[in-house]
Amino acid sequence: LHLVLLDWKMPGLDGIECARRLLTQAADRPPPAVLMLTAFGREEVQQELRRRGVDVGALLLKPVTPSSLFDACGTVLGLTRPRVTRAAQQEEALRALQAALRGARVLLVEDNEVNREIAVSILAHAGLEVHTAHNGLQALECLRQQTFDGVLMDCQMPEMDGYEATRAIRQEARWRDLPVIAMTANAMAGDRERALAAGMNDHIAKPVNVQELFGKLVHWLRPGAASFRT
Repeated sequence: LHLVLLDWKMPGLDGIECARRLLTQAADRPPPAVLMLTAFGREEVQQELRRRGVDVGALLLKPVTPSSLFDACGTVLGLTRPRVTRAAQQEEALRALQAALRGARVLLVEDNEVNREIAVSILAHAGLEVHTAHNGLQALECLRQQTFDGVLMDCQMPEMDGYEATRAIRQEARWRDLPVIAMTANAMAGDRERALAAGMNDHIAKPVNVQELFGKLVHWLRPGAASFRT
């Protein structure tokens, strides 16, 4: 066994503990190179690796592209020289986007529990303050009680879907300029147009591309603007 790809967050035995056991196996055979995969921030994983005394060959942020995986495998196996890869450049760009959004207050409207947990983790680890609603009715109630810099709105939800909720948002003068970005599993050609027609500012297809997500948030949100919105 020459190479192992390990996810960090796993039930029972997480990736760091699994890597520690692999790297401290019997001395009669060399340990495999370990690539650690994570949807969380690089710094958080590095801190946990240092705390637990584990050294891995490379860290890859999800979603992993074929080019970043190829580069990392070649580097840890000694087949290529370390270089500034396209993946590293993309990661640096992502960190810059996340830094620009730090402190932004976002309302995530999503009825699927798994999708909600993943999105909250990604956003919160980037320094955003995330509040959640499970459908359009809850979203309207949250907006009445608190101020937000933007809304990430699922489109297909029970009780009140994202389209109806957005139309209701736009009927209120205080929310007419509130950025609302659709997040939908639909990838049909007309989905973006339907979202815009309902009053949404933009559209993101699921599964969400993290780079695209933060890029669109940076484009539409102005962290701190919620404090001045009446």
